[in-house]
Amino acid sequence: MPRLQRLLSTLHNARPDPFTLLAPQLASIRAELLKILPSGHPALSEITKYYFQHPSKQVRPILVLLFSQATNGLGGDWNRKLSESRLWDLDRPLTRPDVLNDWNPGIPHKTAQFNPKFTLLPTRPYRHSTRSIEKEDSSSANTSSPTLAHALLPTQLRLAQIVEMLHTASLLHDDVIDESALRRGSPSAPAAFGNKLSVLGGNFVIGRASAALARLGDGEVTELIASVLSNLVDGEILQMKKVKLIEEGAPELQAQTSRDAWNVYLQKTYLKTASLMAKGARSAVVLGGCKEGEIYKEIAYAYGRNLGIAFQVRNSSCGGRYFKFFKLFSLLTTSWIMNTLLLHSENQGEQT
Repeated sequence: MPRLQRLLSTLHNARPDPFTLLAPQLASIRAELLKILPSGHPALSEITKYYFQHPSKQVRPILVLLFSQATNGLGGDWNRKLSESRLWDLDRPLTRPDVLNDWNPGIPHKTAQFNPKFTLLPTRPYRHSTRSIEKEDSSSANTSSPTLAHALLPTQLRLAQIVEMLHTASLLHDDVIDESALRRGSPSAPAAFGNKLSVLGGNFVIGRASAALARLGDGEVTELIASVLSNLVDGEILQMKKVKLIEEGAPELQAQTSRDAWNVYLQKTYLKTASLMAKGARSAVVLGGCKEGEIYKEIAYAYGRNLGIAFQVRNSSCGGRYFKFFKLFSLLTTSWIMNTLLLHSENQGEQT
């Protein structure tokens, strides 16, 4: 056990603190996030901001930011994504504000309240055409070797906000289902505002996150993040089911039910925790221009998937006999995947 403790200490001390490296970006994300949430109803605005005003681990946004910085510039579509990011206003709706009727006091010049009268006036497009961008990028595609950009795109910063919004919405709903009295050392939303407002607040945050997701302008990312919502519900239903263990009978039957229980646990853990981490990381790489067939997308997803499962297993076993083993497992997995990513980046540079 002393050797294990020394190894854990060495791994922990050798790695940089990502929260320190990205502290300015995380602070900016949190400040901008509070502008997305306000509603025309003060009570709804208060509850939607409630969990965001309490400290959180911010694991999901940090994954998005880290993979964005680790892969931006390496994907085949990087030039196009970079050009688009200079033109798109992510707070500007894709359709007329008086059609959306989604009033946000935080950005009043880009949203509208309900008006009893609706006029059939022609409106100018809310998006810039990307034809000139595609023409420009096609002439410069594949003419230079992949190079890390060391930059974050506005779409990736917004994605970090979206994944945090979806996570927080799930907490609002979970605390109602689990009848939790506390969250992060403070009264839970149901305890402070009641079940009805907590459910409505969670739904409202999902709505705002969905609108922000659409404005990212990437179909694959929309599909990835939208599927997380289905995963969260499937995971919650799966958690309600109990796998009955066979205490008597043949050893092979006991072993089979144990494996079944473990597999159900892993599936539930993926659906409820790892799915958002995995698909958020993959989405960050897609927004950075990585195309189908490029390894960075697969590494991002695998990393988020494994980290999410290890994260939940660690919490479940915290204080138990296997706690240090799972902590070591998560550290070694992190180190191996990041080394693979770096080696592949170097090989790509040498080949091109």
